[in-house]
Amino acid sequence: MSFKILLITATITIIAAILGWKGSAMRKKIPSQEVVPLNQAIAVINGESRDLADRLRIKILSGANNTRKLAYDTKGVCLIEGLSNQKQYTIETRRSDIKGMLLYEPLRMNVKPRENGSKYFVLVGASIGKAWEFHKIPNRLGWGNNIILGYRAKYDFDKSTEINSLVAMPTYIAGVIIKECAAYFPRDMGQSQKLIREWVSLLRFNHIIPILATVVPVTKEHDAKHLGRLISILAFNDFVREYAFQEGILVLDLEKAVRMSDTDRRLRNEYAQPDGLHLLKKAYDDTLDGIVLPVINSAINNPPKE
Repeated sequence: MSFKILLITATITIIAAILGWKGSAMRKKIPSQEVVPLNQAIAVINGESRDLADRLRIKILSGANNTRKLAYDTKGVCLIEGLSNQKQYTIETRRSDIKGMLLYEPLRMNVKPRENGSKYFVLVGASIGKAWEFHKIPNRLGWGNNIILGYRAKYDFDKSTEINSLVAMPTYIAGVIIKECAAYFPRDMGQSQKLIREWVSLLRFNHIIPILATVVPVTKEHDAKHLGRLISILAFNDFVREYAFQEGILVLDLEKAVRMSDTDRRLRNEYAQPDGLHLLKKAYDDTLDGIVLPVINSAINNPPKE
């Protein structure tokens, strides 16, 4: 079969697929982009799928005949400037490749730039942060657009690459929440403490508020199968609280929110998945969602010392 025939066949197949898909509701949603209203500007940040940045295109729509087509920079940020405060713009993100256009429907978000901008806080974590859908908390709880949350996944205790990436972003970030996963314990406490101190220093040097999260503990049954994990987690959490108190750092106390009691610091079974380590949706809905805003408000209204 000649190249020309192959090309024609492929083209017909693609067109047929597109036409067949047009009426389908089965397309996936593009992972939510972090859209941050700023003063006379909007930052669109590709936090969850940065490996696809070259296959995503952005449109900003501000009227029937006023559409701007844009793309992310090498850091996964699209900064749109020269806008009017309090005017509503529609940000549309879509895949630009044929496969992506077939599989994913465009994502649209309405946003208004604001004089003082919005406060943008990013949680750097692993599985619990992802399952939490941390960036959706403001919508779930009706916070409005004054506070925007972001999430970066790093499935390793060492979060240096993600924190370095955030520091290098050309958009102002108010704060970074550092959260470790129980799966990385037991571990060397000296090295762990060293990394925490380095990250705090780096964030403060770049005028970003550091917030430390305690590690979610494990259940009694899980601890029996993974000897030393719980005691290591609790030792790390004790360090986080003590170090934060000494340095004037805010703490997002996840352990306290989901543990049995002040004296029994194991994970409550009602919040645990069968593995005794990961959390059920009930934990996020019942308790974790509600502890975030007080910490962030404290960070905004009473910034820790630098």
